[in-house]
Amino acid sequence: MAVQTGAEDVGLVEYRLEDLARISGVSARNIRAYRERGLLDSPRRVGRSAYYGERHLAQLTAISQLLAKGFNSAHIAEFFAGLRSGKDLPATLGIEGSGWSRPKTLAADVDPADDDVRALVEFGLVRIVDGSVEVPDPALAAQVTGAEDQRRSIRIVAQLARSTDAAIDTVTESVVAALTASRGAVSDARLRELARAVVSAEVDRALQSAFATAE
Repeated sequence: MAVQTGAEDVGLVEYRLEDLARISGVSARNIRAYRERGLLDSPRRVGRSAYYGERHLAQLTAISQLLAKGFNSAHIAEFFAGLRSGKDLPATLGIEGSGWSRPKTLAADVDPADDDVRALVEFGLVRIVDGSVEVPDPALAAQVTGAEDQRRSIRIVAQLARSTDAAIDTVTESVVAALTASRGAVSDARLRELARAVVSAEVDRALQSAFATAE
């Protein structure tokens, strides 16, 4: 029987183990095993009682689907661990994602011969393919292709690239120097992910502070 949580979580339904097993179609024994193997998140505990939510139900559905596709519990635990740590799907699977996604192509009115476009080509942020401007990086592509005025967006990106190029090189050198001692003990791929996360968080914090000061 589903139960309603306390006032701080009004509207959130939780399940006891037996109810979760009935609703999900996964036996209580397997749910316990999934929890012990790290596939299923730990339940909320109140004394000796354990409560499971919609997140656990979704996880059990995903586990059942992956098992049906031939993945074993060790693979699934690894996938879930990667997703919990904030990795995207390619990183979770241990593959390079950039070569799999199709680069976004900018609108036809974005001139490949434009000075800003050529500058971005030099910075490696865009490339010219069959007379069209492609943006290989998915995050940057989403920002540029989603803009109402792509040409103006390109100008802004080029301005940012020109003004930060030297600083980026300096930061990169500092990051590599700081991580040199860890090379060998941790894979280079993992170190790159860690460096990106730290630098991204630091830049975001600095930007928030700078924009707040400028207001």
